[in-house]
Amino acid sequence: MEIVLISDGPLPLESPVRKLPFFFPARLVHMAKVSPRTVGDARIGVVELLNATDAGLTALKNSWGSIAEIPVICLVDRKNRREVIQASALGKTQVLERETPLALLLRTIRGKVEFDPLGDVPASVPETTLEAYRKGNAFLESLALSTADGSKIQINLLNESAAEVLSALELDGMSSWVDAVQAHHSPTYCHSLMVAGLAGAFAGHLGWSKADCLEAVAGGLLHDIGKMRIPLTILDKADKLTEDERKIIAKHPQFGRDILKPRLEVPFDIKKMAIQHHEYLDGSGYPDGLKGDRISPKVRLMTICDIFTALTETRAYKDGLPVRAALGTMKEMGRKLDQDMLNQFARMVIDRDFGDISRA
Repeated sequence: MEIVLISDGPLPLESPVRKLPFFFPARLVHMAKVSPRTVGDARIGVVELLNATDAGLTALKNSWGSIAEIPVICLVDRKNRREVIQASALGKTQVLERETPLALLLRTIRGKVEFDPLGDVPASVPETTLEAYRKGNAFLESLALSTADGSKIQINLLNESAAEVLSALELDGMSSWVDAVQAHHSPTYCHSLMVAGLAGAFAGHLGWSKADCLEAVAGGLLHDIGKMRIPLTILDKADKLTEDERKIIAKHPQFGRDILKPRLEVPFDIKKMAIQHHEYLDGSGYPDGLKGDRISPKVRLMTICDIFTALTETRAYKDGLPVRAALGTMKEMGRKLDQDMLNQFARMVIDRDFGDISRA
């Protein structure tokens, strides 16, 4: 673990701290539960003082020795005298304005602790795949920043990432890509990277042009952009989702539409993959209930890769299905999916012996 996030209860919606797990391995700890056991081997602490109660702060001060030896950043509203006094009372900390741009907060953290996104990747992963993984991660981090501050999506970086992934798949194969991707600390990033690799491999298997294969990879990297607006307490929840939480997750294609609509730099087909990858051929999907020919081949491909990845990945509350079981589940979806395309996909994953690709 790299970062411990400390708050008096759930992180407030307006707190930039909510975004940090997109960039670093992180753990949220309640102020009243800070201890050597909960802080563990954290290398930096970030304290959110918004809505902190007197009881929470008293508990934090009493256990301050648990984190006093590591760098600590406190987020405050400098116009709020109470928060400033609270931060000063904690002792040796760096105080940052809560409205500090996310990019500056990230630079401040990286200035205090080194974090290597490739650190957990197995040594057996080939160099080409390692570079593709690094580039893909860099794009996803830039995507999180652009959705947070409204800046343009870095299309050049997206295109470079797609090209690196496609080259890695051609040179090293899908198994090496899976080995690298499974090392990522974020389940959300892991899913997008996995879908991107599958989409590129499948597009190539179908004989699509180089340009279309690159766009399939790019679409995979970008397809869940709407999830950047969903709280990580739901998105990366360790337990099974409630019905209300599932409804929030199901809004991510619409969130993707809202984010992408003003961004003219993103190609139209990539936007469609992000917005429509939960549409089904029989009209039972969302967000628009599209059916039949209104769903393009690229979107159909993305839907298959997304569902397969979701079925085979392991989460705290579920085991990933074996490859053949996942394919069987998708076959049972019948007219919802393009079954001819699904048959081709099944041949690809079985012929290449993908084995167990679920994420531990």
